Amino acid sequence: MTPSQLYDFFRSDIVDSVLPYLWTDDEVWEYMDDAYSMFVRLTGGIPDATSDVTKVAVTAGAAFSPVSELILKIRRATLASTGLPLAIKNVEDTPLGSTGDYGAQPQVAADSQPGIIRTMVIGEQDGLCRWIQLPATDDVVNLVVYRLPLNIISEASGDNDLNEVHYRHHRNFLLWMKHRAYGKQDAETFNKAKSEEFKDSFESYCVLAKAEKDRQKSKVRIVRYGGL
Repeated sequence: MTPSQLYDFFRSDIVDSVLPYLWTDDEVWEYMDDAYSMFVRLTGGIPDATSDVTKVAVTAGAAFSPVSELILKIRRATLASTGLPLAIKNVEDTPLGSTGDYGAQPQVAADSQPGIIRTMVIGEQDGLCRWIQLPATDDVVNLVVYRLPLNIISEASGDNDLNEVHYRHHRNFLLWMKHRAYGKQDAETFNKAKSEEFKDSFESYCVLAKAEKDRQKSKVRIVRYGGL
């Protein structure tokens, strides 16, 4: 389904296809973009190992590197120059230094001297990761991630801008769009009961979609039964 088709479905479903609209075009496109992102977030993210989001530039002497805030989870990290995997640690899993006015502060490891990096620490600062050891040379780290959509859905969106999510889910984005629509603070549009009903329906659908996705990711195991 294209964004334009989803827009038309929304106008038809909510019976708002005659000017002047109760919900402006800008509002409808914003609801659609929000529904797309919310579906991806609630179902665990889009798997990616090839887009620009998965390439992290390493600069010699720099302890930190920018990491895309579209990333929900880093599954694997590999140093391009060596092909070796990096350990991925959350800041809570690293040693803590002294406790000050702002709580326990992350301790920079004693072995963070210039060399080949071996560990990627995430969660210290939004949009940044820290390296252990300190990079001695420029490099690139290749990631395998789950992430949010790359594209923002708008009136200018192309026909393929929803295609990071399988088309069978697209019609259900209308549930979240109608949740947002009936939550609009306006005497002619606000309906709390309808808004909550569509929100619950959307979230329930996402639970089923995520369960289906998780089953597809699960490794097939062969069970052998012994004889009597």
